[in-house]
Amino acid sequence: MNAPAGMRWHHASLTVSDIDPAIAFFGAVFGFAPLFIERGMADDIAAMTGRAGLACDFAQLRADAYPLILELIAFRSEQEERPEPDALPWRPGAGHVAFHVDDFEGTVAAAVAAGARILGRAIDFPGGRAIYCQAPGGAFFEIEFLVPVTEA
Repeated sequence: MNAPAGMRWHHASLTVSDIDPAIAFFGAVFGFAPLFIERGMADDIAAMTGRAGLACDFAQLRADAYPLILELIAFRSEQEERPEPDALPWRPGAGHVAFHVDDFEGTVAAAVAAGARILGRAIDFPGGRAIYCQAPGGAFFEIEFLVPVTEA
């Protein structure tokens, strides 16, 4: 099925506790560079979320290897305490982005060296391997290797 005319996927967004370490992490490990960074957005984000007193810092990043923009957003509120970050990605509303890589072990090692936390263990499945991780700032991501398909 094709997307309706005039519709395109623009970005995936991850909520983080602090924008700067998250920007540094996704740059160091996956090659993302900021397209722009906005700090202190208040009125617009409060209007979009329906939460008075909410503000945020956010960045949109791009890497040559990915057609999608990665958005990182750190919320804060004048009226509510920030909830504790999720320890695991299974709560409704939690999400993750997945990166297909050619060097699974090397990318996992680079992510850990840059401050990521491994959530469990790598799994093998028909055609590849995958592991869930948590980046500095709390965002969840997956590293995935797919065995190249050879044509017979």
